Amino acid sequence: MSQKYFEDVSVDDEIAPLERTPTAEMAVDFFGRDNPFNPAFADAEAGKRLGLGGALVPGMMKIAWMTQYVSDWAGPECFVKSVRVAYRRPDLAGKPLVLSGRVVDKREEDGEPIAELEVVTIADGQPSVRGNVVLRMPSRG
Repeated sequence: MSQKYFEDVSVDDEIAPLERTPTAEMAVDFFGRDNPFNPAFADAEAGKRLGLGGALVPGMMKIAWMTQYVSDWAGPECFVKSVRVAYRRPDLAGKPLVLSGRVVDKREEDGEPIAELEVVTIADGQPSVRGNVVLRMPSRG
């Protein structure tokens, strides 16, 4: 992972897409084996009974992936200031998700170099989660 600096980032810069395939086992691991969770996250039949077609991918896990995706792109000296998301539709375990992102704003805020990125998860060609991640970035200056 390389470090991005404020001066090197421009509005409309894109992050290379990343494909991940969530599984029901990942959902169980994400929440912890001893924590109660929605049975539809670990059991395809429970998801089908809810009319969803299979085991669901937890929204919190998708947010974690989005944050990691942006953090990995930005580098270890960046700091995630905020994450804001809107869920558009559920995703099913076993189906690939593509994370995609781009820089939508670059500014100084209270003397801090800030970049804002729009990030989306896409499954079956449709967005399922849209979000904005605000980063404090290191400056070369």
